[in-house]
Amino acid sequence: TRILLLFAIVVLALAACSAAPEMQASYDPASLRFDGQRAYAIENEFVTQFPDRASGMPNNKLAAEWIQTQLSAAGWDCSIDQWEIINYSKPTLLNNVICRLPGESQREILVVAHHDQAPTTIQGADNDGSGIAILLHLAEIFAAEGSHPYTLVFVSTDAEEYGMIGSRRYIQTHSDTETIIAGISMDNLGMFYYQDMDMDMRGQYRNYGPVWLMLAAREAAKAPQITWNLVPKAPLDQVLDQAAPVSFMDEGPMVAAGVPAIGFAGRVPPEYADLHYQLWHDPGDTMEHQSAGTLSQSGLIAEALTRQLLSMDGFPEESGPYLYLDESRQALRGLPLWLIFGGFTGLFFLGSVLVSRPSYSQAVSHWRQVLPHFLGLWLPLLGSIVLLYLFVAVGLMDAFHRYPATSKDPYILNPRWPAIILLLLGLGVFLVIGRLIARRFTRQSELPEFREIKSFALFVVGLSAVYILAINPFSLLFFVPLLFWFLIRGRSGAGKLLDILFFLLGGLMVYALIYFFGFLTLRYNFAMLWYMLNTFSIRMISFPTAAVITAITAAGLSMVVNPARAS
Repeated sequence: TRILLLFAIVVLALAACSAAPEMQASYDPASLRFDGQRAYAIENEFVTQFPDRASGMPNNKLAAEWIQTQLSAAGWDCSIDQWEIINYSKPTLLNNVICRLPGESQREILVVAHHDQAPTTIQGADNDGSGIAILLHLAEIFAAEGSHPYTLVFVSTDAEEYGMIGSRRYIQTHSDTETIIAGISMDNLGMFYYQDMDMDMRGQYRNYGPVWLMLAAREAAKAPQITWNLVPKAPLDQVLDQAAPVSFMDEGPMVAAGVPAIGFAGRVPPEYADLHYQLWHDPGDTMEHQSAGTLSQSGLIAEALTRQLLSMDGFPEESGPYLYLDESRQALRGLPLWLIFGGFTGLFFLGSVLVSRPSYSQAVSHWRQVLPHFLGLWLPLLGSIVLLYLFVAVGLMDAFHRYPATSKDPYILNPRWPAIILLLLGLGVFLVIGRLIARRFTRQSELPEFREIKSFALFVVGLSAVYILAINPFSLLFFVPLLFWFLIRGRSGAGKLLDILFFLLGGLMVYALIYFFGFLTLRYNFAMLWYMLNTFSIRMISFPTAAVITAITAAGLSMVVNPARAS
C-alpha cells in the first residue's frame, strides 16, 4: 500500500508539470557579423605572445594588460581589478579585466572568458585562448555599432582553472547583481573537431541556470549562418548535473548567486573523446588544433544570444530547481517537485518510526542510551576533518583558495603519503578514544537494543537529508544507495557479515556515484581519494557539510559496530 501510494504521488507530480517560457528570436539574423578568420588571427596573436600565463605567472599580468589595451582601443571603458589569494600555499596576484560599453539602461549583459591557463599547458589555445579571441572580436563588433539598449560588460577573468575565482570575484564585488540580466561564459570553443554547442547550466555547488536563457540561446542560434545545434540536456543529465553542481566554467559563480547564466563549450564527437582528453590541460593545446570555422560557429552563437538579449524588453522570472522536458516543452518544478524531494526524505523518518515498534515514543526515550555509541563514532570522524585543517596549517598539505590544483596537475596525481598515513593513524587513535569515552558513559544494564540504534541512525540520516534538501535538493540522489541500510537487521554470528555487506553496498554505491559524476571524466581513478581529502582540507566542502557527511557515515557504522560495553 505504501509503495502504491508513493507511486501515485510521483505520477501526480509528473502530471503537474508547468509550461516552460515561450521564447522567440526577436533580433535580426542579418545583423550577425562575427568573422571566424578574424577571431583566429586574434587567438594566434594572443597565445603566441603570452604563453605560460597561469595565474601568478608574469605573462598572466602582461596578458591582462594587453586585453585591457585592445578593448580600450575599441572604445570600451576598461579597468584591471587586482587582488591576492593563496594558491599552492603561496600568495598569488590575480587580475580581472573589466570593460563596459554603456547602454541606454544600466542593466547589464555580462560576457566572460578567462585569460589564465592550466599550469600544465604552454599556449592554452583552446582553453581559453579561443574564448578570449571571441570576446575581443565581439568587443570590436559591438563597440562599432554605437549605443545599445542595455550596458554590455565584458570580463576577462583570472584563476578560472582554480575554481572560477575571477568570475566569483566579479560577482562578489558587484554593487547590485540584480541589474545583471544574464551572463554568458565562453570556454573551449575552437578545436577543429567540435560539433554543435554544449550549454552548461551548473552553478558552483548550488543552483541551475534558468530554462528561459537556455531556450533563448537555442532560438537565437537558428539563424541561417549558424549550422551548429544547441540541444537541451536530457532530464537524466539535468538530474546528474544538479545532483553534483560542481561547475567547470565561469557561469558557475553567477548561477550560484542567482544570476541567470549559461556556459558555452564545443561539443566533442565520441570518436574524438580520447584526443580531446589528451589535449585538455596539456602542452598539446596549441593553435595547431584550432579552426577558424569552429571559432566562427562558436562566435556566431555567442553573438546571436547577446543580440537576442539586447532585443528583449522583459525577461522571465524563474526560481528553484526544475527538470525541463523538451519534447513536451514542460518543466517539473515548484510544489510537485518538492513533494518528490520531501517524500524521499520522509522515507528515512518513516523507517525510524517503523523500526521502533511497538512504541516509537519509547524508542525515542531510549535514544540517550544510543547517543554515546553514535558520538563515539561520529566525533572521531569529525576530528579527522579538523586534522586535515591542521595538516594545511603546518604545510603537510597545500592551501588553495577554492579548488585543489587543476586536473593533470602533479599535486593531484601524486598524493602526499605522510599526510595520508598520519590521517589514518590519527583516525585510529580518535576511534579508540571515542570507544573509551562511549564505554565511560554506558552502563551494562543500559546497552541499547538494535531497534533503538537503527531508529536513531535512520533519524540522523533523515535530518541530514533535510540539510541537503535545504541547500541542494537534487543531491538527495546520493542518499538513494543508503536505502540498503534499511536491510541491516542487527544479525549475529554469520549473519553479521550480511549486515556489513548491506552497509558497504550503501557506502560504496555513493562512492561510485561520486566517481561517475566527476572523476571518471577526469580519469583520476584512485587519485580521486586524494583529491577528495583536499576538498575537505581547503574547505571546498564546508565544515557544516563535512559534519553532515561524517554524521551519516557514523549512523551507518553504528548499526554494524557493537556498542561499547562498560568495563
